[in-house]
Amino acid sequence: MKRNVTVYGLFGFAALLLLCAGGYALNALHTVLELRYGAVAASLWIAGGLFVTALFAFGLALIVKGRRRPPRPAATAALAAAPLAAKLIGSRLSWRMAVAGGIVVLGAILGRQIVAGGESDDEEA
Repeated sequence: MKRNVTVYGLFGFAALLLLCAGGYALNALHTVLELRYGAVAASLWIAGGLFVTALFAFGLALIVKGRRRPPRPAATAALAAAPLAAKLIGSRLSWRMAVAGGIVVLGAILGRQIVAGGESDDEEA
């Protein structure tokens, strides 16, 4: 836990430094444009560039949002193991057979996840 907090703290600090560096770069670009074209034109160029970049990022987000999500291995495995689980629940078995059936169902779910690549669901944000 402590390691994760440290890693994410460093990521946050790096993101803050990137924002500051971007601000300084925009200020330097504004200064260069101001010397060449004037203060108002320099501000308009910077604002226009930021606007176009924001539109590009917005369009890219819409494209990514519109893509179909790949099927989740856990859900697929659960659907595959459901008939066996229903058969075990519906029949009158001893507790040992129920435990053995539960282990088989759990093994089927875990096996399908391992075969499917073991991707976690943590990728969604």
